[in-house]
Amino acid sequence: MEKYAVVMAGGSGSRLWPLSRESKPKQFIRIENDQCMILKTIGRLHELVPLDHIYIVTNQNLSEITQETVKNLLPTSNILLEPSRKNTAACILYATLLLEQKFGDGLLCFVPADGLVRDIPAYCAALDQAYRTAQQTGELVVIGINPTYPATGYGYIHLAEAEKAGASSYPVDRFTEKPNRETAVQFLASKEYFWNSGILTGRISAILNSSKQYLPDHYHTIYAALHPEDGQNSPGTVDAAYNRLQDISFDCGVLEKTHSIRAVVAHFDWDDIGNLDALSQVFRTDENGNAVAGKFCGMDTKNSVIYSDGALISTIGIKNMLVASTGDAVLVCPRDRVQEIKNLVDRLKANGFEALT
Repeated sequence: MEKYAVVMAGGSGSRLWPLSRESKPKQFIRIENDQCMILKTIGRLHELVPLDHIYIVTNQNLSEITQETVKNLLPTSNILLEPSRKNTAACILYATLLLEQKFGDGLLCFVPADGLVRDIPAYCAALDQAYRTAQQTGELVVIGINPTYPATGYGYIHLAEAEKAGASSYPVDRFTEKPNRETAVQFLASKEYFWNSGILTGRISAILNSSKQYLPDHYHTIYAALHPEDGQNSPGTVDAAYNRLQDISFDCGVLEKTHSIRAVVAHFDWDDIGNLDALSQVFRTDENGNAVAGKFCGMDTKNSVIYSDGALISTIGIKNMLVASTGDAVLVCPRDRVQEIKNLVDRLKANGFEALT
């Protein structure tokens, strides 16, 4: 079967404020070098999938920046535009129905645009195995990442049987949403739980059948909008359909309910940079344990995350803090409170600073 891939690139990136903004979410910012994360993702996928079989699904507000970013790689026709953000259930179903119209059946892989990976061969091997498992079993396949620390910002996958040598995939027992610190430590120690990478693979028909079974309202609403009785497709019809959809993730709506799901266990390094503290895994670390990017000079400063895109950041006597400076905004907060940055962005909007979000 032909292989296709869809890069999911419609997030707002509010947890990475002020680095990322609604008009330029984290998939479009450069974390390590001269390439932003969406281009890195496309580059990795191209190791397995022809460029003309790689698509991007995003929302209409990000149409211009998406087209400009990928103009040298993908045609505009490979950018699928959702009317609005309605979470991954709508995103995955909408893109799958569009590709079914175009290609019929095939093997389809959904990949978040904002994952950071360095071990490209191991990444490609895991995706290749996911494609092969989806074709052989007809089931949905997710990729679980071997955890390296007790992350509280990721969902976890528990397998129905212990990982064993020679096995290529495993039945999934259950999904667990982002745990607290104590639970995450237990998960790591048990060696039975794996990070949920957000990568989903399956036959187009399998994705549609599972959506129809577990999210029938989503399926029938979007299907009807894309297959009008009069045969006249109208953007307004899809807009109206999206407005009626429940905001729910594909994980919650489908994957946590179906029994036809397997996991490929991967051992490549991976981080979805879900918050600013995750940058501590990316930036260079100085002799005091500070993860630093940009100009910085500190005294008695330890175990902090420092980011500057131009201005010099100077600190005295701080520990376990996060300091981020961009051209128009500065953020200072304890590292153990970075999950509250999303709430801060909401407050900024309520207090007249929406243009900076």
